[in-house]
Amino acid sequence: MKRQYIILTILLWSNFVFSQEDKTKLNFTGFIDTYHAVRTQSPNDFLSSRSRLRGELKMLKGQSYFFTSFNVIHNNVMPSKTGFQLREAFFEYSTKSLNLKIGRQIVSWGIADGMRITDIISPMDMTEFLAQDYDDIKMPVNAIKLRWVKPKMNFEVIYIPIPTFSIIPYETDNPWSVFPTEGDPILDIDMDNKPELTFANSEYGARFSFFLSGIDFSLSALHTWNKTPVFTRSMSENLDTVNVKAHHYNLDMLGLDFSLPKGQFVFRGETAYYMGEFHETRTLDPIKKNSLNWLIGIDWYPGGEWTVTAQYSHKFIPDYVDVLTENENTVLSSIGITKKLFRSALSISTFAYVDISNNGFFDRSNLDYALSDQIHIMLGYDWFYGDNGMFGMYKNNSEVWFKAKYSF
Repeated sequence: MKRQYIILTILLWSNFVFSQEDKTKLNFTGFIDTYHAVRTQSPNDFLSSRSRLRGELKMLKGQSYFFTSFNVIHNNVMPSKTGFQLREAFFEYSTKSLNLKIGRQIVSWGIADGMRITDIISPMDMTEFLAQDYDDIKMPVNAIKLRWVKPKMNFEVIYIPIPTFSIIPYETDNPWSVFPTEGDPILDIDMDNKPELTFANSEYGARFSFFLSGIDFSLSALHTWNKTPVFTRSMSENLDTVNVKAHHYNLDMLGLDFSLPKGQFVFRGETAYYMGEFHETRTLDPIKKNSLNWLIGIDWYPGGEWTVTAQYSHKFIPDYVDVLTENENTVLSSIGITKKLFRSALSISTFAYVDISNNGFFDRSNLDYALSDQIHIMLGYDWFYGDNGMFGMYKNNSEVWFKAKYSF
C-alpha cells in the first residue's frame, strides 16, 4: 500500500509538470529535519533519533485545488516507524459561497492551544507523547467537508465514513509506552478492538461560526468515537498474566468557543458537553457518564516581540462514583512565553502544561536560531515532573534535544 502511495504521488507530479495549461499553478515545498533526544537521567540513552523528509505538493487551477503531503522517515530508536507515510491528500472546490473538501485531511475545531475541548475529530499520534511538535501529533482523517461561506458567518458540515483512532504507544521497545515494559505481572495487550467498518459507525457533525464586530464565536455538534481507548483489565486463569483490552465507544458532543481581542490581549474560551462518554473503572467494565469540559485562555502581546499565553481547563463529571479511575474534577493549565531577539533571528520560548490535579507538569524550553530563511538550528530541554498522572508516568524521561531543519 505504501508503494502505491509513492507511485501515485510520482504520477501526479509528472502530470502536473508536463501540463500545457498555463493557468495551472503548481507548487512543491517541504522540509528536511533531524531530531535527537538524550535522557538526562541514567542510563542517558537516546529516547528519540529520527530524520524526516516532508514533501507538500499543491496545485491550483481555477476553482479547484489539490494538496498532498507525505513523510519519509528513518527512526533509529523505533525502527518500526521507519518508512513512507502519507499525511494528507485531498481536493477542494470553491465558489464565492461554497467550499467542498474531500479526502485525507486534518480537521481543527475550537481555539484552544494544545488542548482538546471541541477539537476531537482528528486523533492523536502519541508515539512520543508530547516530545514532538503539536502539528505532528494531530492525525488526518478521511472526510467529506462542505462549508457554506458568508461574510459574517460560516456553516460547516463534516462526514467521516470510517473513523480513525489515536496511536497509543504500548510496545515494550518504546520508552514512551503507557504500560510497564518490565517486571511482574506480564501484560497481554489487545489494541485491535476497533468498531466494524459499517455505515452505522460513521462520524458526522456540524459547526456554525460567526464573525461579528469585536468577537468571533462558534457553535458545534458532533457524533464521534472516543479516539483514545478505554482499557479493561482481567487476570488469566493461572494468575500470571493481566489481559488488557482497548475499547472504543460512541460519543456525542455539543460545543461552544469564542475569541475576543482587546488591545494587546486576546481572550479565548471554549466549552464542550460530552454525552455518553465511557470512563475506566477499578472494576472490570467501563461506566458511561456525561462530562462538562471548559477552558479559558488569554494571549498577551506587550510589544518588543514578546508573546505570553495562559490557559486553564477543567473537566467535571456529574453523578460521580468512586469506582472511576478518573477524578471527579480534572484541572489542567498551560503557560507559554516567547521572546524574539536579533531581528527575530533567535527565538527563546518555554511552554508548560501543569497538571494541577496530580501536582505534575511538563515543560518544553528551547532556543531556535535561524541561520538563514531556510535553515533553523534548535536546542531544547523537556522536563517531566510528578509522581502521578500523565506527566508522572514519564518522570524519568526528561531529555535534552537537538533539532536542525532545512525548508525548501
